Amino acid sequence: MNWRTIILLALLVLTFTGCGPTRIPVEVDRLPTLNTAGIKRIAVMPFEANEPAYSSLALYATSVATEKIRETEHFTLVDDSEVMRIQRRKQNVENYVDAMFIGRIIRTVTENETKTSQSKDKEGNVIYSTTYYTTVRVEFSYSIKVARDGKLIGPIFRKGIASTYSEAGYPSADELLRAALISQMAFIRQDIAPYKSKEMRTIAEDKTGDDVVKKEMKEALAHVKAQNYKLALQAYLGIYERHKSPAAGENASIIYEALGDTESALSIMQRVYNDTGNPTAQLVIARLSKILDDKAKLTASEKEDPVGKVTAFASEEIQKVLPAKAMVWFYNNSAGNAMVEAVVDNLTADFIRKGIGLVDRQNTALIEAEQKLQASGAVNDAEMVRLGNAAGAKTIVIIGITGSGAMRRLQVRVLDIERGAPIMQSDTDERWQL
Repeated sequence: MNWRTIILLALLVLTFTGCGPTRIPVEVDRLPTLNTAGIKRIAVMPFEANEPAYSSLALYATSVATEKIRETEHFTLVDDSEVMRIQRRKQNVENYVDAMFIGRIIRTVTENETKTSQSKDKEGNVIYSTTYYTTVRVEFSYSIKVARDGKLIGPIFRKGIASTYSEAGYPSADELLRAALISQMAFIRQDIAPYKSKEMRTIAEDKTGDDVVKKEMKEALAHVKAQNYKLALQAYLGIYERHKSPAAGENASIIYEALGDTESALSIMQRVYNDTGNPTAQLVIARLSKILDDKAKLTASEKEDPVGKVTAFASEEIQKVLPAKAMVWFYNNSAGNAMVEAVVDNLTADFIRKGIGLVDRQNTALIEAEQKLQASGAVNDAEMVRLGNAAGAKTIVIIGITGSGAMRRLQVRVLDIERGAPIMQSDTDERWQL
């Protein structure tokens, strides 16, 4: 029996007897490789190709990238043709999309090789056979281009390789290139969107040599193996309280993590380190602190909503100047702009919740007034007051967007119909920025 066989048998014994270290899975929230915080709407632009010969693969890469980004369920996909149409008109795409996913096929390599072998059949005749081998490599990159200021986030460079063989001729290089591409495209999810990672934690063994601790640790481990994690947690916490065993504290931390309570996992490890100075505890503390830091950043990024933030501020400022028993007409001065429409919708919902009177948007007079104003292309205060009065409004809130890029901000103007005069105008305060 050689040494390889001995090792294999030993591994089989460990597998079937459970004598190896016990490991349990935990789920961890991870941040993407690229900082895409605040990006909600994204358009997947056609991949570019360094050589005309790569055009077909670039087209395929665009399709795969679109599907991978859709699978993240983290972004709203915007049609790339709409973005290109807006760009051709030299308009700001930032009103329609937050960022563009762009990519490039940099290089492909195809290597063919043949190997000839011979054998004999039952009659002793020599038979020659040829095997055809094909190996391909593809190099590509992708990044995120922010619509607001053109800033590039990235790029990420990927290299894929695939190979196969056939006895009927060289395998299709095109199919292999697609396979090599897909193998690396799988990383898009973790590169651009938050994701959950399943990681394994190894239950620690007590090294104090105390027979009592050893016995209690064995009983606690039985609960772990039976997946009775709450009982295991109570057992390990009890062992730590009685014996100050660092291993028991570490295992309690692992169980807390498996139960989704990372804060308690960190807390018990900080206590272990303070009580014992155990160096392993310090390493675990660093790992858990990083996980909690990532979680906090993820929570903060999910709350990043420039439209919602500006709407909340605008709502407060508008309400400060509203007269008693106000009847408000929201007028969109940037018709067709998705961001202004979202602001108007949010303000409308907020005013309804607070019981502030609003002119019925199905009001025929109001619809006709808006159509006339949009057709004229200019907003005149006197005309606005006349039309608003006809629609039954007492206050008109005119909402639009001014500037672009980092200077883009919400513009709000409030007119009092009875006085026929403006009572509020937004300024250049950064709180109006979108």
